[in-house]
Amino acid sequence: MKLQTLKAVLGAAVMVSALALTGQQAQAGTMFKGWNYSIDSFKDGTEGSTIGSKSKFEFYGMAFKETADKVIFAFNSNLSKQGYNYRSALGGKISYGDLMLDFTGKGSINQANGSLYGVRFDATNDTKGKLGLYNNVTTSSVTTQNAGYTSHNHHTGTVNNNLKGHASFGDMDTNTTYFKGTDAAQTTIAKGNYAGGITEINDFSAYGLNFGHFNAIGAHTFGFSIDKSLLPKGNFVASLFAECGNDGMVLVGRVPEPSVIIGLSAVGLMASASQLRKRRGQASATAEA
Repeated sequence: MKLQTLKAVLGAAVMVSALALTGQQAQAGTMFKGWNYSIDSFKDGTEGSTIGSKSKFEFYGMAFKETADKVIFAFNSNLSKQGYNYRSALGGKISYGDLMLDFTGKGSINQANGSLYGVRFDATNDTKGKLGLYNNVTTSSVTTQNAGYTSHNHHTGTVNNNLKGHASFGDMDTNTTYFKGTDAAQTTIAKGNYAGGITEINDFSAYGLNFGHFNAIGAHTFGFSIDKSLLPKGNFVASLFAECGNDGMVLVGRVPEPSVIIGLSAVGLMASASQLRKRRGQASATAEA
């Protein structure tokens, strides 16, 4: 098999595996300078009758990057990590939910429930427990306790029909089978085992992050890193919602499986062998001359 052909096959295998994880509604992630971006609709975050850039709940995008020993997540949004003060909300404030990470490949968050990873990164939210990564996570929803939407369908219908916006989950369409439309957004870690800490990142100037390349210009950009050793290998679905469900986004990640890494190593060996044969041929021709 030619080198270019093998590279194409390996690349296609990674893409097919990632899309198979979430069904056909999953969109291909956007790679830019080492980051995998999921860019959400700029007109589906609601605040009363306000939608889009003027809404405090507009989520613009999520990004993921892998280093030698870390995985990094970044978010661009109009919602501050200080929360949104609202008297009728649980605790008088609406914050970010927890980031849910699904490595199971089961195709829906309900089927994966109990086997999820979750990250509590917002100290102002309604989740109990310390900040950090949790495994064996079971989720719950606090949208109705935070004056929010009763279901995904409720949010989508309000955005598309009443407010004339365009609802999206970023890397997934709102009609995805990954979420059940009649369910409320799974916002919160209800139960799980603490697996380790996270490192907060508020300045990404040294990381090459560029949401602006996609015109994602929310008021706040922030994120965190996790030690890679705390997470499994493989493809994942990352989902994040505001505690009220007023906006949310999904990123389909593609961390190379060991078999893909082996395949890429084989590509390198094939290239080296080809170069070696070429050098031997050149040396033989020189000797004969």
